[in-house]
Amino acid sequence: MEYELTKGFIKDARKYKHDHELSALLEARIKETAKAATLENLSGIVPIRGRDTHYRFKLKTRNATYRIGIKLLSNIIWFARLDKDKRRFYKRFK
Repeated sequence: MEYELTKGFIKDARKYKHDHELSALLEARIKETAKAATLENLSGIVPIRGRDTHYRFKLKTRNATYRIGIKLLSNIIWFARLDKDKRRFYKRFK
């Protein structure tokens, strides 16, 4: 599938650039997304209640758990948000 990174996602990722383990996991997840034929082929994807096109998955490092919000729009996966704080993630990912 095709994927895009939003400006918000890039900004969020820069906040956590010191976490090299997250960077490696994120890079692997983006490569997995590029290779997947459909959204069902991706592991750990959970739909967001009340939204038809919004999904999230978690990346766990030794120190923290990060939530990544994605949107599926016309067969393109948009990486929209990345956050460590659960409340802030759901507030900002709309």
